[in-house]
Amino acid sequence: MKSSGILFAFGLLFPLGALAEPPQDAGDWLNRMSQAAHSLNYEGTFVYEHLGTIQSMKVFHGADEQGERERLVTLDGASREVIRDNDKVTCILPDDKAVLVDATGPARPFPISLPTRLEQLEGYYDVQMAGSDRVAERAARKLSIRPRDTYRYGQNVWLDEETALLLKSELVDEGGQVIERLMFTDLKLHAEALPPAFFEPQQTGTDLTWYTRGPEHAGDQEDSPGNAWRVEDLPPGFRQDIRRVHRVAATAGPVEHLVYTDGLASVSVFIEKGVDDKSFMGVSRKGAVNVYTRGTDGYRIMVIGEVPPATVRRIGDSVTLAGEAS
Repeated sequence: MKSSGILFAFGLLFPLGALAEPPQDAGDWLNRMSQAAHSLNYEGTFVYEHLGTIQSMKVFHGADEQGERERLVTLDGASREVIRDNDKVTCILPDDKAVLVDATGPARPFPISLPTRLEQLEGYYDVQMAGSDRVAERAARKLSIRPRDTYRYGQNVWLDEETALLLKSELVDEGGQVIERLMFTDLKLHAEALPPAFFEPQQTGTDLTWYTRGPEHAGDQEDSPGNAWRVEDLPPGFRQDIRRVHRVAATAGPVEHLVYTDGLASVSVFIEKGVDDKSFMGVSRKGAVNVYTRGTDGYRIMVIGEVPPATVRRIGDSVTLAGEAS
């Protein structure tokens, strides 16, 4: 999953009906998958496997003239809900008595990182049709997505034969091992938009504390920790996707957040002023996520992504302020 584990990495209209002749080209299937993720109305249950654990979730997804909405509810483990209304994401954590609201958008669609620059993937991934299968009692087409270098992970994806909706995915590391798996166990497609009640939170109460990160922080450059920060040595294919500044808490200083993507994999760079802790520097790994941290001149630089260690290290070592690069 995208970055850090709570929120998935979470942008509209494609007909529900099946094509008369399903495409045979892998690139066409990826295009249909990307559209289906944003445009279909459905509900279902899926399991997410990582770090040796399996978690079950219920998902509701809808799209109409008002935009796109989505709601995720955990069925086991820690109780939480994630509700997405276009670019606004609300994460309800009853066990922590907290509600996190992020309106800085754009939000990422469920359930995994989906291709955003399909025309550029071919230079960095080999995408091939890999046969047929059945997932959640539905006929599926399997695609194999393999990296052409050591800076990204591969994926196996199973797409619904009728709609190209993603039914199952596997993230494959540099050694060929599956390090993350997601799969629908049941799925119900709807021809009409789901009722608004499907997207209302189950968890409510006055004992919840609300924390909001609004778009005003995304555009606030006056107290940025350094709006001239940049990455001088990006791995091939990666380009800047998002740049914003926000505060983690009301009393905290601004944190600059840069996101780089190759169209499939994404890497986040966080730069925080006033933290130059050299007690831990280097790469740490948790499941599919690698984190590289270093301190420099009163700043902490943290690079996070579902990419190999070499990728986060290369990006982290080349983060510089304007005028500092040699």
